[in-house]
Amino acid sequence: MKKNIIIIILVLMLIAPLPIFSATNDFVANGNITVTGVTFGAGTADMLILDTSTAESWTFNSGTFTVTNPGTFKVGSSDSNVKSIKTTRGSVNTCTENAVPGTTYVTLSTTAGTYTIIPLDTTDCTTLCATVSNAATYNSYPTCGAATCNSGYSLSGSGSSATCVASGGGIILITTYCSSVEYDEWQESCVNGLQYRNVLSHSPNNCTLTSSQEDNRKRQCGIMQAEDTTAGVPATDSKGDITLAQITADAEVIALGDINQVVAEMGVRRNLAAEINYNETIVEKIVVGSGITAEVRNIITNFVSYGTKSTKILGAGERAGVVNSFQAAFGKLPTTVEDWNDVMKIANGRWPNQRNKQTETNATQAFRKVYLREPDKTDPYDDAAVTIIAYGLRPADRNLDSEKTAIKFFKAIYGYNPFTATAWDIIRAIAYSGATR
Repeated sequence: MKKNIIIIILVLMLIAPLPIFSATNDFVANGNITVTGVTFGAGTADMLILDTSTAESWTFNSGTFTVTNPGTFKVGSSDSNVKSIKTTRGSVNTCTENAVPGTTYVTLSTTAGTYTIIPLDTTDCTTLCATVSNAATYNSYPTCGAATCNSGYSLSGSGSSATCVASGGGIILITTYCSSVEYDEWQESCVNGLQYRNVLSHSPNNCTLTSSQEDNRKRQCGIMQAEDTTAGVPATDSKGDITLAQITADAEVIALGDINQVVAEMGVRRNLAAEINYNETIVEKIVVGSGITAEVRNIITNFVSYGTKSTKILGAGERAGVVNSFQAAFGKLPTTVEDWNDVMKIANGRWPNQRNKQTETNATQAFRKVYLREPDKTDPYDDAAVTIIAYGLRPADRNLDSEKTAIKFFKAIYGYNPFTATAWDIIRAIAYSGATR
């Protein structure tokens, strides 16, 4: 009887999921170890811990692969889609191109700390470097900075501070104008008939205000500024639906990346604490491993933090969910006005302009699993269900009772709680499309 109990326990240990591996003593790899399901953009990739690697411990939890206090720890990937491998330890980043999948590997630094392993689809690690005007090539990541310059420009400085300046004799003065400016409240006093306000912040550092930005610092005294009654209020048609013109205007404001214009459109004051919080939490979950630039990340943070006129009704978490649905549908994060136009359409329950055949095929398969039949594309309810699953269209009016019921159906069908963007899109299709079995 005791032997049978031991066998049963061993079997349960073998079939139970093991989402986290952690070694309490020093870890030594006796052969290559495959770490499956590491977060890779909108999907996952398999990573390899190479034979003889050592560390205090390594962990894998919900797609995140970390290594603590490495000795000689080597990480690679046999997945040809993994073009490079990035490692982070606090603010210290390194990146190595996965030149020969399955053979190329990254050797972690022996500096004590916890390292996060991030597979990227970036072919060249220097694409992670900040742009330097007129640079032809860059130093290896993460040093970055210009390595060589375009014709007519010469290298100035070295390493991360290297820039490209116009060739020729004499002293060259380069003026960098501000890309964005945040102003303080208007001062009560007047000087020579003008009222002024100070600059609270500007980007980049040490930039020079443009003439129009300087003009925005002053106005005539005694002239009351008309209150903007349109701030934060979307344009609607005769049915009360948000217009396509409003959606297009919102996309242009967000894609521009000017935080001052965003808050002005919404009629609110900037909240830096909220931006930092959202950037480090829900935005981080969306962009991790994507390899996007800091500028694109800031634009996403602006959208999540403040929204737009057409997405004001959504909360910050739901706006982040809309970006996540766009990423799941198209395999990328929004970077252009066209991308953001589709994000706004998804948020307002409208069909996006861009389409993804594979995503729609996957949505059709999900429809079959949920409704136990083929979708009838001539039926508006079936067509709506497939489109909602594919692109995550949000309803104009939420019904929490319908969503609760839809969650129960999802769990009964799939056997687990929803946690991915696609899973929640399926729930929205069940709750709002009108399709039936």
